[in-house]
Amino acid sequence: MSNAILVSLFEHKAWCNAGLAEALRALPADLDRKTRGLILGTFEHTHLVDRAFKARLEGVAPDLPAVVGDRMADLDSLIPAMAETDAWFVDYAGKVTADELARIVDFTYIIDGEPGRMTKADMLGHLITHGASHRGAIGRMLAELKLRGASDMMTTFRRPGA
Repeated sequence: MSNAILVSLFEHKAWCNAGLAEALRALPADLDRKTRGLILGTFEHTHLVDRAFKARLEGVAPDLPAVVGDRMADLDSLIPAMAETDAWFVDYAGKVTADELARIVDFTYIIDGEPGRMTKADMLGHLITHGASHRGAIGRMLAELKLRGASDMMTTFRRPGA
């Protein structure tokens, strides 16, 4: 089985994250702290979940106290960290074998301490849908503020010259 679709999905995710990061850099300076915190916190949350599942895929416990930040997310720090994690997933998607994808991983959820159990394929699928869901929520928040978000469509991503 080819990993091309996995690679494509994670390349798309990285492209979406980079586009949204640039849109978030343009948040108005006078945007109230609560709204800014919700938008940036949601974006940071997707990264923290990515990091947690990256650790699980690597066979180690995530070194994270939570998947929701306890302070205002710093976009200047978040963007390169997110890009590094996104690049890791693109690379992983290209190298992971079918046998590895079928491997079951037992873990503990950070948010509530409950046990979790997923195949590595399910984990990757979760990260794709989780990120898309939260990017969509951020896009809606931006639209309500009459602010421009970023494209999140695979068709735009695959358009020549995009």
